[in-house]
Amino acid sequence: MQLSRIVELEIIPRLMLMHSAAPGQMRAPVQAFLITPLHVETLGKLAVEGDADSCSRFVRALLDAGAALDQVFLELLAPCAQGLGAKWDDDVYDFSQVTMGLWRLQQVLFEQGSRFKLCSGGKGPRHRALLAAVPGTQHTFGVAMVAEFFARAGWDVLCEPKPSWQDMRAALSSEWFDMLGLSISTPQAIPQVASAILSLRQASVNPRIFVMVGGPLAALLPDLSALCGADAMAIEANAAIEAANLWIGAPCKQA
Repeated sequence: MQLSRIVELEIIPRLMLMHSAAPGQMRAPVQAFLITPLHVETLGKLAVEGDADSCSRFVRALLDAGAALDQVFLELLAPCAQGLGAKWDDDVYDFSQVTMGLWRLQQVLFEQGSRFKLCSGGKGPRHRALLAAVPGTQHTFGVAMVAEFFARAGWDVLCEPKPSWQDMRAALSSEWFDMLGLSISTPQAIPQVASAILSLRQASVNPRIFVMVGGPLAALLPDLSALCGADAMAIEANAAIEAANLWIGAPCKQA
């Protein structure tokens, strides 16, 4: 039996039965939902081997079972994407399989992103961020996920997963951004990023633009920001938001 059918006919019904409530009734408080490595592994297999909607069905089932949206983003989607990358490195999956898997995870991200942003609330002027991966990066799922977190936190976000340096320079020179966030995947990119950050600062309409670096390399190099000439570094989305809010501090520019 195909994996997607196993999930559809066995795993999802069990989750629904365990956590279902009668129509119109509020659910009774339940113990915090635990996302396990098995959930992550299952989603990864569905992303590569399942049909087009199998990832969405699985994630919706976990949400219905009690998982929180931020939990799904941080504890399920993020490690699943990392796991696909590791399996590419280990030659378990080829490039086309990993690309398809990450594309399906990104569809889930966008599907749930609208619900995720509804939790943010907040009115009035907002900070603006330009988030991008270093040009030439193959897989940019992490940038898209960080953008969702910033949007939920009340930021106005322009996410450019695969821009050129010229694209970023043009955006920063024509619009006000409080922050530039760059995702870096390989150490070979550091000299290029350091040079680009100098150029992008010079081009920015905002002379005090806050530049943060992150991505897969951030977990390996604790001095990544210093190496690149950035203002800060973050390994995960919530830490990035906290650092950005703390650094900026001053009122947002009025639209």
